[in-house]
Amino acid sequence: MKLSLVSIEKDGIIRVAVDGNITMADFGAGEKNPLETLLGANWATNRVLLNLEKCNYIDSSAIGWLIQCNKMFKDGGGNFVCYGLQPSVRQILDVLKIGRVVPLVADEAEARTLAAGGAR
Repeated sequence: MKLSLVSIEKDGIIRVAVDGNITMADFGAGEKNPLETLLGANWATNRVLLNLEKCNYIDSSAIGWLIQCNKMFKDGGGNFVCYGLQPSVRQILDVLKIGRVVPLVADEAEARTLAAGGAR
């Protein structure tokens, strides 16, 4: 997985894009959270929109990472929304009901609304 900082916008929303599959290989023991590596020590205080359009596969480690990130954003006062899921990824997350824990929306517009405190 490669994380790219797409933009930091005037309203405080940070757009991050995933390029590639997210697997156990992306999470080494003792390594920093990939979002911390990209955004810095206070990463969980931000409002982050995670674009998953270029991710075709996730494994259980990736699911754990998404859940952990969402918890850390809540604890840190930030906000985390995932959008643009490929059908194969969406199917896995829907079967496991991950959408009950991690905000998963269809597109960037819906993600922005949710990150701004709008209804889901």
